Amino acid sequence: MISFEPLRKLLTARGISTYYLRNKCGQYNLDSKTIQRFMNDESVSTYTLNALCNILNCDLSDIMTFIPDGESGPED
Repeated sequence: MISFEPLRKLLTARGISTYYLRNKCGQYNLDSKTIQRFMNDESVSTYTLNALCNILNCDLSDIMTFIPDGESGPED
C-alpha cells in the first residue's frame, strides 16, 4: 500500500494547511477532492504527484512511502 503519511507530516512541519494547498494547487488544476485523496491514502495520478512535488519543492520520498501488503502502517 502507498501511504501519504509523510505528506501529512511535511504539511504539519511546514505549517501548511489544506486550505493553503488547495489555493496553491489551482495552477496545477488540482481540487479539494484530489487533496482529500492524499489525506485518505487513496490513489492519485503521476501528474498529481508531480504537481505536488513542484508545489512543495520536495521529492516523492518526502510525501509518500510504500508499505508491503499485510504489514502495519506507520499509525499502527
